[in-house]
Amino acid sequence: MTAQDVTHPVRLPRRSRQGVVMGMDVWQLTCLAVAAVILLIGVNRFGPPGLLYAAPAYLPIGVFAFITIHGDSAPHQVGIWLMKQLRHAMGATTQVYRPERSHVAGTLNLPGIRASVQLWDVDGVACVYNPHDRSVSVTAEVEVQGFLMKDITERYDLSQQWAPVLASFTQRPGIKRAVLQERTIPTTIRAARASYDAAVERHRLDPESPIGRNYSDVMDASEPFAVSHRNYLTFTLDLIALGPQLKALGGGDTAVKALARLEARNLADALSAARISVRSWLTVRDVASLARLGFDPEFAANVQNREDDRSGVDPIAIGPMYLEEPRGRNGIVYTDSAVHTTMWIHEWPRSETAVGFVEPLVFARTPSTGEAITHIFSIVLTPVSVKKALHRIEDDKKIWRGNEKLRAKRGVDGSAADAADWEGLERQEEEIVAGHGEFRYGAYLTVSAHDEEKLDQAIAGMRNALARAGMEPQILYCQQAEALMVNALPIGLGMN
Repeated sequence: MTAQDVTHPVRLPRRSRQGVVMGMDVWQLTCLAVAAVILLIGVNRFGPPGLLYAAPAYLPIGVFAFITIHGDSAPHQVGIWLMKQLRHAMGATTQVYRPERSHVAGTLNLPGIRASVQLWDVDGVACVYNPHDRSVSVTAEVEVQGFLMKDITERYDLSQQWAPVLASFTQRPGIKRAVLQERTIPTTIRAARASYDAAVERHRLDPESPIGRNYSDVMDASEPFAVSHRNYLTFTLDLIALGPQLKALGGGDTAVKALARLEARNLADALSAARISVRSWLTVRDVASLARLGFDPEFAANVQNREDDRSGVDPIAIGPMYLEEPRGRNGIVYTDSAVHTTMWIHEWPRSETAVGFVEPLVFARTPSTGEAITHIFSIVLTPVSVKKALHRIEDDKKIWRGNEKLRAKRGVDGSAADAADWEGLERQEEEIVAGHGEFRYGAYLTVSAHDEEKLDQAIAGMRNALARAGMEPQILYCQQAEALMVNALPIGLGMN
């Protein structure tokens, strides 16, 4: 491979705009169908004058199908908005945890159906069992030492070793989902202070000397800018697909725990072969801690300063004490000490770019103050078998050819975007035949701040970082609570 290829090897296909028919989604087609039915009824009832009589009904509905709101079709957005209004009417957009109220045994302080999620301790590793979709997840904190500090060639080599690990997920039955997550939160310099105090005592230094006071002042000044960057990999197993294997292990919860333990070891070996080290497997208290810090970032210093024997958070405090989706503010959600906005990454770099192109996002800072932006960035990967991937590509090609025929009948030439969609399908098919795996993937970015004013500044800084990385976000309007749950809880969730 040439040096130029190594320098800019990454090129992701654009999101297809073919839709179901002529770039329209199901919601738009439904509106057009309703308009056509109204028009047909009018003509059958009144004859040709029915075209005029029914116009006030079918024209607005037909035009509405072609309007876009926040980059999405208006019918889809209105449907989501109506669902939120229904939740407001039912009081489902506000949750306040009341500790003295009776709670169902075995449930967690989490909104909605996620309260029934169970946390199991298996030899010091947290196994998260979700009874609704019959899945179990384990989470590892991973790192590639100094990845963003390495040169381009080393980054490329590491990415090449990681690719077979991802491809193997599509070749093994029972792997439901893999979630790669990067979290940036404020932290403390407790370790630096402890090291300084130890050095003062060991060398019998005078902390009141000019040098000692100057060093203390430097630590005090750096404290507000201390941040923690942590990376996690959550591995989710589909227990329905793995039914025969569970039966062979004896069935029941014991078999699920044994299977999770076995898969955790297999994953650790695969990561080690790709030169990715597992810093630790999250315990039950670690899982609760990550979730808690997602809802209450100001609690971070208390958790991070705890000793090893009492690190983390008790699972009883895993969820928010307060959560609200405010009426009239469809792009934010309030929790204990923060206000959050979650965005969906709907466009990725379409021109060749370097491995590690998300670096601006990881180190994003607020433009006005230069402070690091508190955020959670998740990539949700759903493996697709080779058979299903090839079938999906063939279906997409049929849709493309159908749209092309409709364009030809209308005398409309295909655009460069349409040509790019076809080229993308051809390239995907070639890669699958060559042995690469396919994933349905989505990426979500949660930005958090103390208040709405700081949140607006943080979002502006994050948008600048995303632009430098060649990525485009879209705020998930009217879905903020659901999106926050997906990102804040390290239990392998996704948005359908």
